[in-house]
This record gives sequence, C-alpha cells and structure tokens, in this order.
Amino acid sequence: MKTANVCCYPAMLHFLAKIACLIFFLLVYCEFLIYYFVLLGCSWPQLSKIDQDFSARPPNDPYRKPLHVMFIADTHLLGSREGHWLDKLRREWQMYRSFQSARFLFEPNVIFFLGDLTDEGKWCSDHEWEKTVRRFNSLFSVPTSTKLYALAGNHDIGFHYDVSDGRLERFEQSFQAPHVRLITIHDDDINFILINSMAFEGDQCRLCARAEKELNEIVNELHRSGLATKPVFLSHFPLYRESDANCSVWRQSSLSQSTRHKERYDVLSREASDNLLKKIKPRLVFTAHTHNFCYTEHTDIKGKVIPEWTVPSFSWRNRDDPSLMLLSITTNNERVSHCRLPRESTVFWSYGIGAFLLIFYILFGGRRPLGWFAFCFLRKRIKL
Repeated sequence: MKTANVCCYPAMLHFLAKIACLIFFLLVYCEFLIYYFVLLGCSWPQLSKIDQDFSARPPNDPYRKPLHVMFIADTHLLGSREGHWLDKLRREWQMYRSFQSARFLFEPNVIFFLGDLTDEGKWCSDHEWEKTVRRFNSLFSVPTSTKLYALAGNHDIGFHYDVSDGRLERFEQSFQAPHVRLITIHDDDINFILINSMAFEGDQCRLCARAEKELNEIVNELHRSGLATKPVFLSHFPLYRESDANCSVWRQSSLSQSTRHKERYDVLSREASDNLLKKIKPRLVFTAHTHNFCYTEHTDIKGKVIPEWTVPSFSWRNRDDPSLMLLSITTNNERVSHCRLPRESTVFWSYGIGAFLLIFYILFGGRRPLGWFAFCFLRKRIKL
C-alpha cells in the first residue's frame, strides 16, 4: 500500500504534464497556427497574357516580376470610449496575427490601408491619438523593404461636415497623407492616386477646393510625364452605386445587398464619382468603408470598363469572416485575389471542441483516469 501511495504522485504529475501540453497545443493552434493554415489557401494571382492591355506601354523587361500589392481596410483600432478592454485585446491580437502571418507568407512590395484605421479618431484627444498611432505602428510593423501607405477614413477625421483642421492635420502628419497623393513605384512605372474621400463633397468648401486643386495638379503632372499607364485609384468611400444588389458578392447577407446606399455617407456622390473617373481615368479602383466585399464595374465616356473592388473589414469586430485582397500588377496587366482570414466562429468552435476532448480525456483517458488520482489523494488525507 505504501508503494501505491508513493507511485501515486509521480503518476499524477505525469498526467498533469500531459494535460498542460494539450492545453498549450490548443492555444498555439487557435492563436497562431490557424492563421497560417487558412492563409496558405491563398496566393498571389498569376498574370495571364490573355488579360494584357495592349493599348498600354509594355514593361521594358518582359520577364520583370509583377508588383505585389496588399489591400487592408477598416481596422478600427479601439480607444478608451468604445468597447471593453478585453474586446480591444482580442480584436487587436486577431489583426496582429492576421497581418504578420500574411506579411510573412506573401511578402508584399506595397501595403495600402484604405481608411478607418482607428475607431475613435474623430473623438479622441491628441494624447490618445498618439497612443493609438503607436499601437497601429506596432501591430502593423513592416520591414524596410515593404512600403506602407494609409488613407483617411471617416472614423479617423470625421465625416465631411465634422472634419476639423486639428484632426485633419494630425492624421496627415501621422501617416503622411495629404488630401490627394500620387505614389509612383519607379521600378515598375505603376501609379497609385490616393484621395481623402471626405474632401470630395463637391460643395466648394475650403477643404474640397484644396483637394480639387491638388487633384488637378497631379492629373496634369501625369499628363506631362507622357506615361501611357493609367493609375490605380484608391478611396475610402466607394464610388457611387445605389446598393450592393449588383455586386459580385462573396458571403454577404441579403439585407446588406438590398439596403440602399446614402450618397456622401455610404458612398461618394454620383457627381463626385463621375468627376473623379473623368479626371483620373483609372485602370482599377479599390475602396472600403462598407465592411463588405463587392466587385462592381463602371464605364468611362469611351465605354471602357473600370473595375472596382470594395475590400471587406480586416477586423472580427466588424464581421465574422474578415479578409484582405492581393493585387499582382504590371504596366499592362493585373489580376486580383480575395483572401479569407480565420472566422471568429471557427476559432470559438475550435476552443469548444478542444475543451470537450480535453475534459473527456481527463475523466476517462489514459490507464489511470482522474478518479484514480482522486482516490489516492483522499485516501492519503484520511490517513493523515
């Protein structure tokens, strides 16, 4: 009997070590590995010669690798006003792991954040804004070989009627984001035009007048350069569409498809959209704001189709199934991929199933289940 008592505790420690290892594996899978497993189902889209735009200038080197661009939208980093601290921790960990896993697997050349980087930028103080910007830079850190650019969203600076000079200036300083910006990838001669959506109301206010002036200067600069390659146009607000009913939709509720969009709130106005398309003459358009995926097409005055992709939110706080988008592009060819991230519900189910199996193993697994150890412990206590 003494031998049995002596052997009871080492066996129990061995059993508890097994339980600790299983718990550790469950945590590693749900908090690290699942992001890689899901993202491995996505890859950079392969360009096809069939899709080439022969009206554009071909690259000098026909074997040059395409430029790889990643698009992320609506991260909505929480502040002190909205959300519980645990909600903030959970969402930011999800975005951190999603972003760093995607960056490691895909190694993009350029990353664009399409607005609403913060959730409370339109309310928070300068001190809290600085803290939020530091968190953003920590969560979405990139190596020096990767370029990162950001657009302003309505949650960052407010809607058009609520934009203040202070909030506008601090966003521009934090992310080097003027009203309109031209980014040229010199090695590839690929141009991106980024706009502040809230500055294109068309009401001739001081904000809009400055944005129109900057846009005209950039368009004239492109014309003077003589480049035949049309730019890629980026905006936080989508271009005008009545609703998402005509979108090529990916896993979206019928309610969101049928809801009519409000101009200057959900989408840019019809006049602003027509003006931007007429001036910029983009080859592609990428937008955000609705938190839902949408592919739609516009037509310019010559009847040429201009595709627009609305990128879904990157955060579990806005949808159960966040995602990002990848673009492979050359001067005369491009293709887009839509990449899913882990569902929040999938992670919860993984924890639930793992906990059930773990409890089952504790109660009934192994040669000596938990009841045997409980019996040893009680017998020892009774003798004492």
